[in-house]
Amino acid sequence: MSTTIQIKKKTLSKLKKLKDEKKVNSYDEVIESLIQNELNLPKSLLGFMKQRTSSFIKDPEDKDHEI
Repeated sequence: MSTTIQIKKKTLSKLKKLKDEKKVNSYDEVIESLIQNELNLPKSLLGFMKQRTSSFIKDPEDKDHEI
């Protein structure tokens, strides 16, 4: 699924330059790379949260999801 976003021509020019430098096929790949770098995310999120989460404990008072 695609969407359209509004950006300034100056920003588009910078995205084009990064797209060429990184030798990627789409602006989406450029943006994903920028986000990944900014948030210090690993290339794969598989197992990423394992060390950052605790075990699941069901709340005995949680009645919202009972069948």
